[in-house]
Amino acid sequence: METRLEVRLREPNPLFTRWLERWLREAERRQQRSQHKLRQALEALKSYPLPLYSGRDCAVLRGFGGTLCQLIDEELRQHRGATAETQPAAAATAQYEQQVQQVVKAVQEKQLQKAKKCPAKKPTKKAQLEQAAAEERERVVEMLPGSFEVLLLVDTQETSGKNKRVLDQTRSYLQSLGAEHEVRRLTVGDFLWIARDADGSELVLPYIVERKRMDDLASSIRDGRFHEQKHRLRQCGLPHVIYLIEDYGDNEQLGLPLDSLLQALANARLQSGIQVVRTENHYRSMCYLAGMGRALHQLFLSKSLHSVDRAALGVPSASCLTDRRMGLLKFRALYEDSAKNAQLTVREVFVQQLLQLHSLSMDRALAIVERYPTPRLLLDAYASCGQPEQARRLLAGLTCGALERPLGEKLSQCLYDFYGSEFR
Repeated sequence: METRLEVRLREPNPLFTRWLERWLREAERRQQRSQHKLRQALEALKSYPLPLYSGRDCAVLRGFGGTLCQLIDEELRQHRGATAETQPAAAATAQYEQQVQQVVKAVQEKQLQKAKKCPAKKPTKKAQLEQAAAEERERVVEMLPGSFEVLLLVDTQETSGKNKRVLDQTRSYLQSLGAEHEVRRLTVGDFLWIARDADGSELVLPYIVERKRMDDLASSIRDGRFHEQKHRLRQCGLPHVIYLIEDYGDNEQLGLPLDSLLQALANARLQSGIQVVRTENHYRSMCYLAGMGRALHQLFLSKSLHSVDRAALGVPSASCLTDRRMGLLKFRALYEDSAKNAQLTVREVFVQQLLQLHSLSMDRALAIVERYPTPRLLLDAYASCGQPEQARRLLAGLTCGALERPLGEKLSQCLYDFYGSEFR
């Protein structure tokens, strides 16, 4: 068993620390604005675990600007010429390496003695389960034509609701339409189809459906779920993503203009390659799923299926659907991979974070992220402002949306209070 070692010097940079402490005391005595940057730099220096040998080396730390780095280099030149209080850099490096070697040697000797005394331990139940899961993922599944059934899987959220008076009728509709289905928890999407053989092996057909009613679509756009769900569906490994959109009465009082919702669906179709299917009501949606299931049954029943991983899956073209042999994902692999955190970029996570704040629409969040792609860049921009009032107005003139309206001082101040208060 490998052991990770962490060796830390008690005070890696005592000379630089003393200088910063002295300059900070002088700045506080004179009430200079530089005291804030000096205090920030001192905290970063004390937290850094490795020796630094010049002001230029310090530039990697927070709070060390060009002026401060030059000041350290100048002080270092004077110090080397006038005194010999500290060890040379080479000696300090040798001392650090010697400490590391001593710790490594001591740990290795201790582990060797322990291995001689103790016999090999039996793997824990958790380790055995993990090993069995890994072996199952590696196992190749083969299904001959006609040896499997095509089954619709329905997410548990589609068959129950908090309001018992208006329970979702998904299951009863599917039963009345004669659609073979099974209810289980899905980690992505609301509906998908699997091929299951007599041994219980399950392969996922390359189609997945996300069902939304018009009012739910409007709500998901307002709170940012629409973009996150779209990202997760595109990343799940199934090439054919379908948005099943149900009308909500006369599509009035949806929370957003109908034109905005239709534009969002058009963008999903054109930019993301998502197929959009609209139905009149919930029953018509279930009719679509039942018909889709019958079509997939006819299409795949004569094929030979085998399991592949996501890297080898690829996007099947129209010609692939006519092939006699086809590679598909295992359901367990899809379930486990989709259950993990979505592989969002820092920029996408920043957008999701901004959308949780009151009055921050998608257009406003995107305008902020376009200028400052990460929270770190926004915090650095706040830190570079001379006065707090200037920082509060930093985003006020940022233009948002097609009409290029400014973000405004009120929202700019709210964002500064949220992101800047913890770091001031």
